Order: sequence, then structure tokens, then C-alpha cells
Amino acid sequence: MQFAKFVKLRKEKFGSVVFDTLKEKVYVTNESAGEILNLIKQGKAKEEITSFLKECYQCEGETIEKEVSEFLGELENSKIVE
Repeated sequence: MQFAKFVKLRKEKFGSVVFDTLKEKVYVTNESAGEILNLIKQGKAKEEITSFLKECYQCEGETIEKEVSEFLGELENSKIVE
């Protein structure tokens, strides 16, 4: 999984800002979504992202898996990631 060529990412204190230069849209995320975006930028797969977040947030695995899947689905539908 990787960002589309027309997508720019900037990390902020509150999370991240995603620039879709093709559609001229800006998306603002919270800290946990920003962490997912950073992991995507590092070339991590869905399973690696889920494992990392389970360790960081010490949350139930099913909850994190569901939320990561939903967020990645939104990114794919918006053509932010390929």
C-alpha cells in the first residue's frame, strides 16, 4: 500500500494533513489516524499497521482491526492510497 502520486502528507502536532492535489482537497486527521498515515508512508502493510497499533494503544485486537480496516477503506475509496 502506498500513497497515490498526487497526494502529499504533512505531519502536525494534532495528527496529519493530507493534500489531494488532483481533486484540490485537504483532509485533516487526528493523532491515531496520522500514525496510520505515517506507517503507510513507511511502506507498512495492513497487518503491520494493525500489530503496531495494538502494541501502542494496548486495545482489543478486534477493535483496532475493525477501525484500521474502515480507515484504509476510506483512503482507498478516496483514491488517497493505491
